[in-house]
Amino acid sequence: MGQQGYTHGDFGWTQLTTTNTAEALKFYSALVGWEKKGEPVPDYNIVGRGDEGLGGITNMKEDDTVPGWMPYITVDDLDATLAKAEELGGKIHMPPMPLPNDGGRVAIIIDPQGVATGLAQYAKK
Repeated sequence: MGQQGYTHGDFGWTQLTTTNTAEALKFYSALVGWEKKGEPVPDYNIVGRGDEGLGGITNMKEDDTVPGWMPYITVDDLDATLAKAEELGGKIHMPPMPLPNDGGRVAIIIDPQGVATGLAQYAKK
């Protein structure tokens, strides 16, 4: 990922969960010029342009209800931000989990209006 997205409050990553990863990769490649940049874990395709990764595309899992995009907002301190989200009426939907290759941690919250949003704290480079 490039320089944008690493500042607290920026959208830094987005992930598409879909019914057909191969077709989604073809579609977005033709639509906006994304290229597959790697597959750090099975069935998780990093997409981007040049040397910049912009997001991921993966197939739906058993507990996924509908395909869709999940944005991740960059935060400086994931634990403090999760505590603040709960204080403000949000709920933790997915507790913190590590990113591959010591890339930091992510979590998913549900805001008071019922909208899911990802939070990401990236490892300091």
